[in-house]
Amino acid sequence: MKKFFKKLWRIITNRAFLIALALFIQLALFATAVVFLSFASIAVYISFSVVSVVVCFFIVSKDDNPAYKLAWVVPILVLPFFGGMMYIALGRRNMRPKRKKRIRSLTKQGREKLKELSASVRPTHERNAKLANFVEKSSDFPVFENSRVVYYEIGEKYAAALVEELRKAEKFIFLEYFIIDTGKFWDSVLEVLKEKAANGVDVRIIYDDVGCLFKLPSNYDKKLKAAGIKTSVFNRLVPSLDIRMNNRSHRKIAVVDGKVAFTGGINIADEYINEISRFGHWKDTGICVYGAAVNSFTVMFLTFWAASENKSDIDFEPYLVRDFPVLNCGKIQPLSGEPNSGQLLENSFIQIINNASRYVYINTPYLIPDNETYTALCLAAKSGVDVRITMPHIPDKKTVFMMSRSFYPGLLKAGVKIYEYVPGFMHAKSFVCDDDVAYVGSCNMDYRSFYLHYECGALLYESECIADIKRDYLTTLKECKPISYETATDVTMFTKIARSILRVFAPLL
Repeated sequence: MKKFFKKLWRIITNRAFLIALALFIQLALFATAVVFLSFASIAVYISFSVVSVVVCFFIVSKDDNPAYKLAWVVPILVLPFFGGMMYIALGRRNMRPKRKKRIRSLTKQGREKLKELSASVRPTHERNAKLANFVEKSSDFPVFENSRVVYYEIGEKYAAALVEELRKAEKFIFLEYFIIDTGKFWDSVLEVLKEKAANGVDVRIIYDDVGCLFKLPSNYDKKLKAAGIKTSVFNRLVPSLDIRMNNRSHRKIAVVDGKVAFTGGINIADEYINEISRFGHWKDTGICVYGAAVNSFTVMFLTFWAASENKSDIDFEPYLVRDFPVLNCGKIQPLSGEPNSGQLLENSFIQIINNASRYVYINTPYLIPDNETYTALCLAAKSGVDVRITMPHIPDKKTVFMMSRSFYPGLLKAGVKIYEYVPGFMHAKSFVCDDDVAYVGSCNMDYRSFYLHYECGALLYESECIADIKRDYLTTLKECKPISYETATDVTMFTKIARSILRVFAPLL
């Protein structure tokens, strides 16, 4: 009994529990007040209903994703006296004007520096040149040559390479990860960081508060700062009914001395290197970038650092590298997606799919596409393009997995081939197309990554590395189970109903 009460005490004093409790109380009070006022007076009820009608018209008229609009309109119509007020409280996705202005200013400073460093190069293939033009005009992220990319088909290799490069640091180390968790992987990284910080290397870390909520102790940033490691916790979770708490940094970036950068789907936690097993074997991928393109990752990190620290100016110059040895290994275009930024990454993926002539191979842990991406996948498959998507077989989130599987029948009917990674969890986020363009990064194929999260990655053009990505994809398929249309549709009526409901509210989950 004593153990039970000790465990219960740990739970109720846990930061996550207290925040969840505070949010629940706020939501309950808000709902109770609206319902009470609505039933207390017919005039108030009518007023709230009118507000809901006005809000519905406002939502429909917005230049926003139709699925996101539907996800709000349905509950408002079902509960007219409550839904409109709920949207006013929780439906706003824009940043606060002051923060938005500061981030735009910082971003502009960084992109101007990148323009100075790039040579306005373009991929040779016309369709890839169009994609590169779109990304640069939309975000000012340029294409770099004089760069080399190494692909890691598993987290264990990525981790070993990362630690090795960290040990070589002489000037600075920048790390930004959605998840950092105590264990073998983090311990090996932290040991190097402490040593480098003690020797005068500028070591900085950004980690996401929600991503690390159940991983790191409270105030862990103070412990890191005490060791000489500059630390910023992104978008600290507070007990407030604010949709902006959904804006998380899902990026994975490591930069060493401005000469080497890492990105991909791999966080710094032991499941990513299969040191522990949470959902079977963890399949993940990443890349290491050498050369001129590293400057883009440096700018990404410093822009985010300044924004997180509420700074309005950045001195990029000490961290940028202008002279690199000649590395003629294709072209690379690092890029970063942001909430309300025009869905840069999603639109890049759609362009890759639409312009494919032979094949598109995709790895993603979550498959919750909006109408635009879903349509692009179906049209490509119907046009004769070999479209393949690899998903997990053992999910980390059962509700999200149910939503993902709800898209299987329509995609399969259109000719898209879907596979599930039988040994465990597929966490890789990658595209490879027609042997001459690929993407590796942090972005999932879902609403969170496209609309709410900060994401990153790199587009690779005509790179030797693309053959490695394709080879790994085809090798991994041997461990996957192909999903047939019959299998995808052979579900209970309850599952069909649950999937239908979840798909409506997918943009809000």
